[in-house]
Amino acid sequence: MSEPTAPVDGGPGRSAASLLLAIGVIVAGLALAVAALLPWAGVTAEFGALNTELTHAVRGVDDGSGWFVAGAGVISMLLGVLGVVRSWLFTGFAILPGAVAAFSLAMFLTDPQGLADRLDFRIPGLVDVHPSIQYGWFAALLASVLVAAFAAAALLRRR
Repeated sequence: MSEPTAPVDGGPGRSAASLLLAIGVIVAGLALAVAALLPWAGVTAEFGALNTELTHAVRGVDDGSGWFVAGAGVISMLLGVLGVVRSWLFTGFAILPGAVAAFSLAMFLTDPQGLADRLDFRIPGLVDVHPSIQYGWFAALLASVLVAAFAAAALLRRR
C-alpha cells in the first residue's frame, strides 16, 4: 500500500505551500486578465461655472498594451494550472508573464501618441481638462506584482 501523499508517478511529494502558490498564481492571473477590461486612463473635463465634471475613459484593451496584459493574465493562469497538475516549476515560470504585464503597463503610461497628452489645458475658473489614470491600471499593476511574487516564491521554495 502506498503512502497517501505520494504522487502516482513516483516523483517527490507536493507540499501544501506549493499548491497554495500555484492557486495564488491562478487567481492573480485571472485578476490580471480581468483588469485589462477595466478603464485604465481617461480625460476629465471640469467645468467651474457649472460645477460639473465629464470623463471619457479608455479601457486597457482599447490599447495594444492592454492586450499584452490580458494575454499575460491568461498565460499566468495556465501556468498556475500546470503548477497544480504537474510541477512547481510551471508555477515559477509565471514570473515571465508577470514581468511582461508590468512592462506593458509602464509602456502604456509613457506612450507619447496618446490623446490625453494633447488635451491637457486649463482656463482658470471656467474649464480644466486633464488626463487621469483610472483604477483599472492600478488593479492590473497590483495583479502583475502578485503574479510575479507568487511565482518567485514558488521558485524559491523549489517544491
